[in-house]
Amino acid sequence: MTGLESVSDLKKYDKSGMLAVLDAYPTQCTQALALGSKFAPQLPHGIDRVVVCGMGGSAMAGEIARRFARVPVFVNRNYTLPPFVGPTTLLAAVSYSGNTAETLSGLDKGTTAGLSAIAISSGGKLEELARSRKVPHLKIPAGYQPRAAMGYLALPVLTVLDRAGLLNQAPNVTDLEDALTNVQKKCTATVPEAENPAKQLARRLYRNIPLIYGIAGNTDLVAMRWKTQINENAKQPAFWNMLPELNHNEILSFTNGELRAHLRCIFLANDYDLPQNRTRIEIMQELLTEEHVPVETVAADGATEFAQVIAHIYFGDYVSYYLAILNQLDPTPVELIESFKKRLAHR
Repeated sequence: MTGLESVSDLKKYDKSGMLAVLDAYPTQCTQALALGSKFAPQLPHGIDRVVVCGMGGSAMAGEIARRFARVPVFVNRNYTLPPFVGPTTLLAAVSYSGNTAETLSGLDKGTTAGLSAIAISSGGKLEELARSRKVPHLKIPAGYQPRAAMGYLALPVLTVLDRAGLLNQAPNVTDLEDALTNVQKKCTATVPEAENPAKQLARRLYRNIPLIYGIAGNTDLVAMRWKTQINENAKQPAFWNMLPELNHNEILSFTNGELRAHLRCIFLANDYDLPQNRTRIEIMQELLTEEHVPVETVAADGATEFAQVIAHIYFGDYVSYYLAILNQLDPTPVELIESFKKRLAHR
């Protein structure tokens, strides 16, 4: 069985060096907030809704903005724009590579319709389109996998929205640094498995199908991020849902004993869950235990609401990394995605 104790053993599979990127994530977030503070596009008064165009890791910028905005934020994962856009809509086009077809289409349609817009990428066609349409563009550092550049993608969007008075809570640099550093100290590879909660959880998820459950309006975006990170890094199935919705449908799936043998349920909790939803988690844990489905709760680090959400995501990134190593896979390459893109471009 693959071990998680020796850093040299980890490097046997981590040929692309994702561990170093993970360990440096607190620094990335600090740098991203600094970049965002210097990115000061002139926005019109009266913005009352935001549409963030992005796919995959870039879409998390929109999900995080949605979580902390005081105006409606719609995460647009399509070639077209939603019908409600208008003069008071801000369009944020976010693509790490700058070549995401859906995001390029969204910015093209939005600027053609006269929407106020900003763009964020490491370059690519998005930068070219933004320059040609006179859309403020923030160029972020290149050389990352998009999912590993979430700080660079998400935090500048938040600083722009905060400057425009569109956030309920502004990112606090000190609190965020403290929370992320605490996760890094507990979860980095030099911490042995007996003391490393990310390694321990990865071990429990090994050869199982994770079901990641969050709370609507709170940890739902964290659950989605955990799911996609397990898909992309560990290359294995994982699924997510949110309370209270799953209590009205998905809960019944656990009564099928033949199909639940390799399920493992993770409930994500932080200090900002509504009491009603905490009660729902407790009842779900009782019922799942009675149905012999392994279940546990993973709490968040951090002194503030914003820090807890981002630190929760960071912890899941470590879990997905160690799960990839247990699967004896390099967590960085996404060959099937690249093959799909090539076929799509050809057709």
